[in-house]
Amino acid sequence: MWKERAQGYFRKNRAFQVRVRDLEASRDHWRELYFSQRSRTQASAKHPSYELVPRRCDYPPGINIAAEPPDQSKFQGCEATWSVIQDDGSSMNWELLAPQEASPRTSSASELQIAPRGHRYTTEAIRLAVELVLWCNVSLRAAARIFSVMHQQATPAFETIRHWILRLGLYELQRVKEHATDWVFIVDATIGVGEHKALVILGARLGQLAQRGFNLKHQDVVVLGLKILTRCDGVSVHAQIKEAADKVGVPRSVVSDGGGDVKKGVKLFQKEHSHVVWNYDLTHRLARLLEKQLKNALWWERFLKLVGKCRNEIRQTRWSFLLPPAQRTKARWFNLDPLIGWALGVLAYGRGEGLRDEKFGDQFGWLAQFETSLQETQQMTEMIKAVCEIIKEKGVNAQHVQLCQKRIEEIALSSEAKGFGAQILEFLGEQAALAKPGETLLGSSDVIESLFGKYKSVVERSPLKAITEMVLTVAALTSARTSAVIKSAMEMVGVEDVRDWFTANGMLTLLSKRKAAIGSDDVQSGTSTA
Repeated sequence: MWKERAQGYFRKNRAFQVRVRDLEASRDHWRELYFSQRSRTQASAKHPSYELVPRRCDYPPGINIAAEPPDQSKFQGCEATWSVIQDDGSSMNWELLAPQEASPRTSSASELQIAPRGHRYTTEAIRLAVELVLWCNVSLRAAARIFSVMHQQATPAFETIRHWILRLGLYELQRVKEHATDWVFIVDATIGVGEHKALVILGARLGQLAQRGFNLKHQDVVVLGLKILTRCDGVSVHAQIKEAADKVGVPRSVVSDGGGDVKKGVKLFQKEHSHVVWNYDLTHRLARLLEKQLKNALWWERFLKLVGKCRNEIRQTRWSFLLPPAQRTKARWFNLDPLIGWALGVLAYGRGEGLRDEKFGDQFGWLAQFETSLQETQQMTEMIKAVCEIIKEKGVNAQHVQLCQKRIEEIALSSEAKGFGAQILEFLGEQAALAKPGETLLGSSDVIESLFGKYKSVVERSPLKAITEMVLTVAALTSARTSAVIKSAMEMVGVEDVRDWFTANGMLTLLSKRKAAIGSDDVQSGTSTA
């Protein structure tokens, strides 16, 4: 009992410490904002035809306008700065820009060390923090601590870094995209704990894909739509596709994984635009074909049971170095190579080892009965890899289907494998028939699955893995994330904009509902990043 009371006191004390820290940070923020705004108001009244921008920069040589108003003809097209002493004794540097200088330009090395308008941290510091989380896959708290390790003069809080990522994501989502007729939409939804789903529509230009290849990376696509839904059905998917088409133009094709809600939404959209085609994602379709081939096979079910038994029996023995690989819980039918390769590898190893050690046969002798079936299955997985390598890199058209047919004929040796290869070619033929003469279509939606995986790795430390405003991470991942983009995003999108977007697109988070219901946000041990 006393331990529970002590733990309760500790949690309350820790909550008070966090609250005091946050209030102190908020006080310092608003204090600095007040002094900055007051200086801005005074200087703007003094020089109304100029735009006043706070900067962390030195005085230009020979320029000092603190004493008298500047001669506009003298300073036309050049920068002027001065320092204003605050009431607390600190100094704030200011920069005066002529109106025509407000247009975007490429950031120079010196500008990287200048903070975006209204910010404390430099553009380069913000970019570094964002890349630590999005590219290096570092947690928010760890990213904040890295600044301390690097002996930075100012260390952002993890919540500050979180806000930077969300603002970058909203900026990328809301920026204007080009209008064209060769767009391909990639549509899918991701789920979390709770009733919400996030429907994402990515876009890529077929003309650009023909030049650089069809194997898309995160920054090769743009986010055309991101909507938080409580009901994700064909009607709602159709509405979001239509909204994206209104922004950038009617797409040439839509690619998805074959889910019923997205497929129905695409069909509704096709009724309005008959020239739009739907491409079934290659990865999901081939995995479904392999699942159909193996799921009803009696030998496969028995093989998996014996693999599990073997794994438990040899875990603490001298044969533990031959431990079979654990199966994946997701996308397992497209990732059978490690398991098949392990079984055939152990059989090959055992042909020599079994002659010297009779106990090897006691542990792994059961594999011999499955050797023929495993070899046939290996041929099927090799065909899938060969086809994916061609289509994902080159796209879908009749010529590339012929390349796939040639590779399948080289790999398929057994009758079972040849029959499976015929099913693959039938599917590819259907997809290639959708392309116009001389046209190549995108056949894979792997990029959106990759973005979802990266997004989930960022928010995996959240106690309640629900859909929150952190879903904007998906859009941030597609951003170019150059210093110029970071600067524009920080100056054009504020924290309130992110809150307004989430309020308009979602509801209360699960954590806020839990706190309101039972007065506690202590869900489980771990750090909340969402």
